[in-house]
Amino acid sequence: MAEYRWNQSELAAGYDAGATLVHPHYLEVQDAILAEMGQERVTVGLIVDLGGGSGRLIERVLEKFPDTTAIIIDQSQAFLDLAAYRLERFSDRVSFACRRLQDDWGDVITEPATAIVSMSAIHHLDLEEKRQCYQLCFNALRPGGVLLNGDEVRPVSDADYREQVERWAAHMQELIDAQAVTPAMADALRGWRERNVEQFGQPRVSGDDCHETAATQLAYFESAGLRETGVAWQRELWTVLKGRRPV
Repeated sequence: MAEYRWNQSELAAGYDAGATLVHPHYLEVQDAILAEMGQERVTVGLIVDLGGGSGRLIERVLEKFPDTTAIIIDQSQAFLDLAAYRLERFSDRVSFACRRLQDDWGDVITEPATAIVSMSAIHHLDLEEKRQCYQLCFNALRPGGVLLNGDEVRPVSDADYREQVERWAAHMQELIDAQAVTPAMADALRGWRERNVEQFGQPRVSGDDCHETAATQLAYFESAGLRETGVAWQRELWTVLKGRRPV
C-alpha cells in the first residue's frame, strides 16, 4: 500500500503552516465546534479529536475549557509530532494515538468521552468506513455525550457541488500563484484539484475526498444510535454535524 500523503513530515508541516489560508472557513468551523460544546455543556471530561492532525483544534479546546482532557487520534505520526510540540504546555492533559480512523480505534479511549470532535478528516473515509467510525463514536461516548464533526459535506445537486469545488480550487490556485504556501503544500493542492475538479464525478476510494450530503451522514449518525442529530453550522462545502448519545 502506498504511503498516505499526510504521513510525510514536509507536507504535514506545510499544511499546519497554511491551514487557515487553504481552508476558507477554518477558524469559523472551529468557532462553531467550540460554541456547540459550550451550548451542549460538554466542557468537562475527556474530549476525543478524530484526525486531530497537528493539534490546532484541541489547543483551542484545552485553552477554553480547563476541566477537559484530550486524546488526539490520527494516522500520521508526522502530524502527531507537530501536535505534541504545539501542546507541550498541556502535556498533563493530552495524549496521542497513531491510528487510522478506518480501523478500530476504540481501545485507545481511556474513559467514556464527554465529546468527540473532528475537523476535515472523516470525509476521507468511504461509505462503510464512515458508518463504522460513527458506530465507534457512539460506543466511545458517555450517555449524553456529543459528536461534533466539522467537515466537507457536498450539496445534493451535482451542479452546485461542482461549482463549490471549482471555487475552492480557484482559491487554492491564488495561494499557489502568490507563493503563500510551501512547495510541498502547493503540490498537494494541485493534486486536490486533479482529483476533485479534473476527475469530477469519478469513483472515490478510501483516502480520497469522499464527500456525501449532510442528510446522508446524519442518517449514518442515526443508524449508529445517535439522536438529536442536525446541522449546527454550514457554509458552502463546510458543515458541523452533531448528534448525541441518549442518556
